Amino acid sequence: MTFNTTAYARGTRRGATTSQIFCNNAGIYNFQFSIQFDKTSGGDSLAYIWLRRNGVDIADSASQIRIKGNNAEIFAAANVYQAMSNGDYVQLMWSADDLDIRMLYEAAAAPHPAVPSVILTVNQVNI
Repeated sequence: MTFNTTAYARGTRRGATTSQIFCNNAGIYNFQFSIQFDKTSGGDSLAYIWLRRNGVDIADSASQIRIKGNNAEIFAAANVYQAMSNGDYVQLMWSADDLDIRMLYEAAAAPHPAVPSVILTVNQVNI
């Protein structure tokens, strides 16, 4: 997944590849994320989300989401604690068993603001 905007950053930064989130300080970090999924065809399908650290999948970080039916929308959220060294990066990954599953963005329209497809929050919780 790529990240196009940063609302606030202290101790982290997006890389030249906007899928990479770098940690500027060593410590324990809490990576919290939420994703809006949408399915545009019938039947049941599975989507998976997980974290990678420095290009390697983080063990036990995956979540499985079952999406049922046409026009089904699912909000998935999770968090993962991970020890990071100065200069390490994480990536939020996803996969689905159906090409008709997508991450859903909705533009602002009265009475609500825009709905981002992905929100990622990163907090350093220990040094």
